[in-house]
Amino acid sequence: DTEVVRFNGIKFEKIGNRWEAKINGVNAAFTFLPDDVSSIPVNGSFSSILQGKYEIDTTYEHNSSLAPAIALAQHQLSLTLSNYRIFVRNGFTTNSSFNVPIITCNMSSAYVPVIYFKYGNSTRIDFDNNCIIAEASSNVDFVRVKDRMLYEMLGVVK
Repeated sequence: DTEVVRFNGIKFEKIGNRWEAKINGVNAAFTFLPDDVSSIPVNGSFSSILQGKYEIDTTYEHNSSLAPAIALAQHQLSLTLSNYRIFVRNGFTTNSSFNVPIITCNMSSAYVPVIYFKYGNSTRIDFDNNCIIAEASSNVDFVRVKDRMLYEMLGVVK
């Protein structure tokens, strides 16, 4: 028997360890339901920064103690957004031995916004120009912040 939850007229089905829903005619996958992430504070509305883009860049400090959780959030974000034909380019804020681009908030633009996954004392979403700062204080909160951004970007929550 499949577990089903409805939110704002959208049907979410539990498949394995994730929730799937058809949003704007496309299948999208999430770890958390909208109610599980709605308490994350968001400073203003950032959906217009992310909507209608062909590419979104993400970045974080490669030596972050929560790097594996951030990498998971990046990976899940790019899997879901690829269904919407949005390319996610991942990078680090500084040079590293890994062959990935250096991406900083200074590089964000109206055409290619940047999501900066940042370890911090609280879990929240902020933005500065076209750079979204997704701050989290624990491993699981990086995935919660990612789902919160996706829900707003896809118009599921405001």
